[in-house]
Amino acid sequence: MFRYFSFFALVVWSTACTKTKIVDPETEESNGRKAQKVAYYTPVYAQPNEGLLKVQVTPPKAYTKTGKIITYENYIFINEPLEGSHVVDNSNPEAPENIAFITVKGNIDMTIVDGFLYADMFSALIVLDIRELANAQLIEDFTVDQVFDYDPYWALEYAEETQAYEYVRIDSVDHSKGIVVDWEIEIRWEYINDKIDFGIWLGAMRYDDTNAALDAVTEASGAPNISQAGSLTRFLPVDGALYALNRWELILFKINEQHQPERFGKTNTEVNAETLFRLNDLMFIGATSGMQMYDISDPFNPKFLNQINHFRSCDPVVADDTYAYVTLRGGTNCFTTDNELQIIRIDNPQELKVVGRQLLFNPHGLAVYGDHVLVCDGTAGIKVVDVSDRNQPKVLETYPIPFAYDVILNYPSAVVIGEGKLYQYDLSELPKLILISEKDAKTAVR
Repeated sequence: MFRYFSFFALVVWSTACTKTKIVDPETEESNGRKAQKVAYYTPVYAQPNEGLLKVQVTPPKAYTKTGKIITYENYIFINEPLEGSHVVDNSNPEAPENIAFITVKGNIDMTIVDGFLYADMFSALIVLDIRELANAQLIEDFTVDQVFDYDPYWALEYAEETQAYEYVRIDSVDHSKGIVVDWEIEIRWEYINDKIDFGIWLGAMRYDDTNAALDAVTEASGAPNISQAGSLTRFLPVDGALYALNRWELILFKINEQHQPERFGKTNTEVNAETLFRLNDLMFIGATSGMQMYDISDPFNPKFLNQINHFRSCDPVVADDTYAYVTLRGGTNCFTTDNELQIIRIDNPQELKVVGRQLLFNPHGLAVYGDHVLVCDGTAGIKVVDVSDRNQPKVLETYPIPFAYDVILNYPSAVVIGEGKLYQYDLSELPKLILISEKDAKTAVR
């Protein structure tokens, strides 16, 4: 059965939709129905043992869609949603070079600990030994199955046709045929009744808020070499433990000396959790309904401290010793139209309070340094917000880049991923950002 979508509305048909002939949209009408372009989506299936699902390192390739980022030693890893990660040699920040691509189907997030890459692959957590990148190996015995709820419809959010056409029909998924690894798209002309009252649907192309994602950063005993993630991460390493978010759950892993993850428990967050952030012995969870704080001084027994609620939205969080900074994003996927930066006082976890707000356009990732917050504000670019007065934050500078998505701050520099481009900035003259390099990701192949 196909499901019939409009970006502003939804109708679910109870029977299979019949095909119509291709017609001229400018002249053809039938019984008051106008001919409109409709995008048809059909799932592409694969079995776990098929080569289509093989994890491998290949020569660099051009990007199609850019997602989350991590940095590790002199490298930047840029996720291509549901496909894997581009590896960028950043030894010279003025001239970063795309050197490889790690194919991991169904992947959205990743982290690296001591040369071992942890990533989600559909519903599984996998581990790759990338200490010798050219000879990276999947450690099959380390795979943990059925960790995440993988939503096959989530891939539709990245399809350009989804944005190009108002009407979309989506074939139902038959899980008995295997794993959905892609969607085939066919554009047809079809008669649409413009008098139909579709009703409002707030979910856009996503069926739920699950990104089936993971961003694991673990700490074993000693001082492990851990990748640095942006504010959109869903993995967190804490002294031999690995935390991972899956919808309403915080899943707990132990990481042994061989870097093998072992699931040992989970905590019901009671909220739809999206992001993780660590500040010393505190952990912050950004959820669609608010922000949570945990005491993680005992990494194998995280203790809930408190939460503060807000209108339903998408919201990563970062923090310093006294304040947490949360971007609330509206839009159809995030259940509201409000977009803003909220500043929350956290020095007394039992009395969390919003003390300041700044209106934004469509915020995503963010980072804080001193009295400045860098916000990736979607198509509005990068914004530098003065928070010296936490009660009255103020945007000081705006840098218009194509769809600013996520940022990693490692003073005195910052790495920002935009749509098809990688940016690096010198922060030594904040609030001014000094451009170090701008790399066109779509052609960043050697």
